[in-house]
Amino acid sequence: MAISALELAKYILNKSDKELSNLELQKTLYFTELDYIENFNEHLIADDFEAWQYGPVVREVYGEYRNYGANSIDKPEKETLLGLDEKKLEVINQSIEKCNKKSYWKLVEESHRDGGAWKKSFKEGKKEIISKALIKQEAKNNNGF
Repeated sequence: MAISALELAKYILNKSDKELSNLELQKTLYFTELDYIENFNEHLIADDFEAWQYGPVVREVYGEYRNYGANSIDKPEKETLLGLDEKKLEVINQSIEKCNKKSYWKLVEESHRDGGAWKKSFKEGKKEIISKALIKQEAKNNNGF
């Protein structure tokens, strides 16, 4: 059962140990998706990621928080419940924790790695959809992030 990226974004903002910018939130969404696929062999996020200059982006989430610019996004007022079992939430929470420990630029670097879905999809000046098959392939091949 895939969930909306916006719901997951709100969950991440609530669970995060540090304040996140839109870019950091996008990276956390992406790496959470990779970890989830690696563990459960299915996609967590229903929405498509697009290959933007600084890495994978879910357009709807970007639009929701773009007014923050590079500033930290306020935590949502109420907790978001994803309706997933404990095992799945544990993987998501661990992924958020891993991303929280990495710098802004380290996350960008890792999302741009050779052989990754973003690298295979990015075209200068365009915002191409990254196929779910490429994301799944990246998760299976080299998600040693």
